[in-house]
Amino acid sequence: MVTAVPAEPAQAAEWFAQLLADNLTAGTGGTLTWLNHYTALQSMRAGVPIDRFDYLGLDGLLLCRLVRTECERTSADLLIPALLSRTSGLRIALIGSTAETLRTVAEKIEGQNEHRVVLVRDGYDGLPEPTDLRRQLRVARAQVVVVGLGAPRQDFYVLDIAMPGMLVLTCGGWLDQFAGDRDYYPAWAYPLHLNWLVRLAREPKRLWRRYTVEAVRAVAERSALTEYVTGLGGESLRAAGGASVHIADRPAA
Repeated sequence: MVTAVPAEPAQAAEWFAQLLADNLTAGTGGTLTWLNHYTALQSMRAGVPIDRFDYLGLDGLLLCRLVRTECERTSADLLIPALLSRTSGLRIALIGSTAETLRTVAEKIEGQNEHRVVLVRDGYDGLPEPTDLRRQLRVARAQVVVVGLGAPRQDFYVLDIAMPGMLVLTCGGWLDQFAGDRDYYPAWAYPLHLNWLVRLAREPKRLWRRYTVEAVRAVAERSALTEYVTGLGGESLRAAGGASVHIADRPAA
């Protein structure tokens, strides 16, 4: 019997992190990605086969409302710290961002629960082809691989490098956020559902189109997004969100 995920994002992340931690203890991993209204559009247009992911999370209130799902939102910036705090001695690989950022992230991770960063590859000149990276990950005996290359590139990359027993997940902008000197989101952001506003205020040049132009496009393509996210990705959503996935305007089978 599957237990529904708690209602708050932080609680949902803790529930999900425990599920993944238990899987790692049992020697199983999986593939995981998140979608918001912007990345869902990008992935849908690029033909990302989201049904091939073991887990699919929704990281955006707008997308949740557009596709009319009761699946509680989660995000990499909530889940990854929760997973690290619930485990110890993990062998971790970091893929994406810059070499300097990866060094900072690696140092911070290795200060927690005896985790070890066994491989880092930046998202520029240091990024190998998926076949080469699979070999490197195998040699490094990585258990968790965090990939931050931007959608839809990171989604294809995760599927290409996935191997049994390894947890491979996308992380959006978490690498850069985690490398910062302070918490990226203030304590009030998630309870008030205003973390999107914090991101916009801190990165206006990069994100203003996401919350204006792309938001309008997502509304216009609501029907296609619903079929893509909760149709094609339905099983992966259920795996990540317990029993709470429901499409309000779709009749029961």
